[in-house]
Amino acid sequence: MSNHQPTDAAEDEINLKELFLTIWAYKFLIALVSSAFLVGAGFYALNADKVFSAKSTFALPGSSGSNGILGSLGGELGGLAALVGAPTGGGDAEVIVERLTSREFILEIGRELDLKSDEMFNSYDPNATGPAWKAVLKSLLGMVSEKPNADRIALQNVINAYKELIVVEAGDTGSISVTVDHEVPERAAEIANFIVSKIIALKALESSDETDEKLDYLSRTLADASEDLEAAQRALQEYSLENSTKAVENFAVGSVMLDDMRTQRERSAEQLAAALALKEVLYKGVPGEGDYDRLRQEFPQLDQPSFRRIMGVSEVASAWTWPSVGVVSQVESSIRDRLSALERDILKLEQDASKYASSAERLAQLTRDLKIAEAAYTVLIEQVKSQSLVAGFKPDNSRILEVAGVPVSPSAPKRTLILALGLVLGVFVGSAVALVLGMRRGVYFALSSLLEAVGVSSGLKTKGVRRFRGKPLADVHKSLGKIKSDWARHAVLQLDSGDENRPVFICDLSFENNAGALGKIVAATAVSLGRDVGFIDLSRELSEVERELTPDIEDAMVKVGNPTGGTEYVYPAGVTNLDLLYSRSVDKIVDALLEKHDIVIFAANTDAVEVILASNSIVDPFFAVQLKPGKTLIKSVQRMLQRGTLGVAFHA
Repeated sequence: MSNHQPTDAAEDEINLKELFLTIWAYKFLIALVSSAFLVGAGFYALNADKVFSAKSTFALPGSSGSNGILGSLGGELGGLAALVGAPTGGGDAEVIVERLTSREFILEIGRELDLKSDEMFNSYDPNATGPAWKAVLKSLLGMVSEKPNADRIALQNVINAYKELIVVEAGDTGSISVTVDHEVPERAAEIANFIVSKIIALKALESSDETDEKLDYLSRTLADASEDLEAAQRALQEYSLENSTKAVENFAVGSVMLDDMRTQRERSAEQLAAALALKEVLYKGVPGEGDYDRLRQEFPQLDQPSFRRIMGVSEVASAWTWPSVGVVSQVESSIRDRLSALERDILKLEQDASKYASSAERLAQLTRDLKIAEAAYTVLIEQVKSQSLVAGFKPDNSRILEVAGVPVSPSAPKRTLILALGLVLGVFVGSAVALVLGMRRGVYFALSSLLEAVGVSSGLKTKGVRRFRGKPLADVHKSLGKIKSDWARHAVLQLDSGDENRPVFICDLSFENNAGALGKIVAATAVSLGRDVGFIDLSRELSEVERELTPDIEDAMVKVGNPTGGTEYVYPAGVTNLDLLYSRSVDKIVDALLEKHDIVIFAANTDAVEVILASNSIVDPFFAVQLKPGKTLIKSVQRMLQRGTLGVAFHA
């Protein structure tokens, strides 16, 4: 048996079962709160002002596509407009929605429909006066209030009410719906249909102006394109007069010649290096066969027929003869002259190639500009022809998909929804109140939580305890001989499993005052199992006869009743046995009882438990408690765990 202390982590864990049982314990409170909220929601639903909704839906031409300044001019011109940065439209439905909710449109609709006189849109009364006490207070303080601008306030009220009562939405297919809420159904339909007809008329007028603007734009663009074409043609003519038109061919020929001369320069440089090496060997003296082999490896040009030919030696590789120093010097001078000539020619060809490349690039640019100008001019001239014909045909493609009719039933308040929300809110508030009350009450409603707080995995389920209330210990022992009480036997085994003999306090924390009956059952069962048991019911009130008995245990306790089922004691010095705990010699009395009996059991109801926990005279008591979910106080269990060992838990 160990003394269990619940950790903070265990206390912080959320036990769903405990929450549910807490709510269930306060089900009548929750039902009462929910009913109150439901009645309040019903009262509001029945007395709230009725609001009717009227909806009108329409679609404008081009609302599902582009409708900008060049939106209807075809794919070719649309691409050209995008190239030059002109707007091509798109998202027209969203633009119309923003326009319908703009301040200017609202004010225009307000003037035409006289929304300032509609109480749904303007509830301001310029003739209303404030409370008299405010005027008196302001005069005493010397405050002067400026007269409010009635028109400005009315217009602002109309704008605010318009945005609140009128909803404009764009559909996925380009359609636009206008929904108006009003207390008068006819007025709601009137406003919705008027807004739709107004925006259609405005868009038709703007479409006509837009067509004229498109044609004007085409004319200006065509004129610009014509000027660009003429400028490109003049630039190409001027280039032809100043430069050769065969710049590309000359550049290609010069590049081939330049590559050939660079190859000759590299070969001449290699021959010069070989001649210098040969001259160095001849200057050193008579060359040998080894000198020739070394030169051949380092300068393969020695074996080339062209090199041997200019040196005046045999072209056969195996018939090598050393030339004279004078011949080598002449060859060296000749090669140097050739290199100088090649350098001059290469430099000239490089300059010519750079010039030809610049001319070719300029020619390509001018040709490209001319082709672009011709293409733009061709497209524009065709579009001007087609748009001139289209401009005379202006069909009205506006469609009213749904005309707002006079609504029959109100759209608000939604009574079913209000009642449902009231019920849900009532259940929520009631549950919250129940949880708060459960926490303040300081009890567990789940048996598992209660047993966990005590520190036992499972408790002993008691049966038939109430029928033994008020019976003597001997009668209880006699009755238990006829029935089987396994839970009492398990309790005795747990009480008797300790190494030290300690007083056992069987405490009733269920507020049912069953501690005496429960203690007698355990004591009688222990006697039947061969234990010598002493029993004291702390809640027992002594009779006049019992108070006059002579104590035989530490001059304080006296035996009463038939000792067949165990020895029961009373404390004749007090009115009840509970007065024993107030005695200065209570520790000596308990020690004397422990020396006399194997097990000493004290039965304590809820009122006696507080006295036991407050007393410091009894050292390390052993507690066996009767628990009941929703009744047992958590703080009492915690104090027992701090005071002694809590090893046995009973529950019904």
